Amino acid sequence: MMVSKIPKYQQIKDNLRNKILSGHYKKGDRFFTEAELIQTFQVSSITIIRALKELEKEGYITRKQGVGTFISRTRKEKIVAFASLDTQSFQSEVVNVLSLTRGNDPYYLKKLGLHQTQWYYAICRTRRLNDQPYLYQISYIPHDYILNPDADLNVYQSLYRRFYKDFEIQLMDEQFQSTTDLTTHVPNQAKNFLGLSDDNPCVRQIKVTQARNNGRVLEYCELYKSLAFFTFSTSSVGY
Repeated sequence: MMVSKIPKYQQIKDNLRNKILSGHYKKGDRFFTEAELIQTFQVSSITIIRALKELEKEGYITRKQGVGTFISRTRKEKIVAFASLDTQSFQSEVVNVLSLTRGNDPYYLKKLGLHQTQWYYAICRTRRLNDQPYLYQISYIPHDYILNPDADLNVYQSLYRRFYKDFEIQLMDEQFQSTTDLTTHVPNQAKNFLGLSDDNPCVRQIKVTQARNNGRVLEYCELYKSLAFFTFSTSSVGY
């Protein structure tokens, strides 16, 4: 008799994943409890917890302490990797901070989850690759995440560095949603910088970054990118 070399937690994970992919569940459904799985598979809690952690890591379930385990993804959805294949990593990039201005436009206050009596700071930056205009970017930041609005503009060349230095927040590790499209609706400043005529499209990316611990919006970003520097690919995770 051949003994399986597949670890028990892996066998359980594969079994549970197959149940999720069978079409029986939909996103948001409650999944088995740890106690139910321990009884079903007659294994230790350590084994079940490891199997559940693997499923959570792969995006199939979400575990909420004190609440339960819920389905995050079914066979109708597939996690893919998106890669922007911009070539800036192989070229000389120059970032220029044009301005940091205080604002309270209701549109952006709503995007940032701020009250109408509050305000934000808009940081305008441009990027050049090998001295060629590449990207025009406007970042809207809640007022309490800008410690010194009167500082030299160069300290805002990198918001990742600024957030980490001032608040010990790793901005790139926070949760975000990003959308990308082609548009001819481009602000005049961006149009002039990128050298676009009225009917020339460019890449527009809208990105909202939220803190994982409290859900606060840390940055609402609009950027406009030259088509000459943009392409992308998609692939299944692990390819």
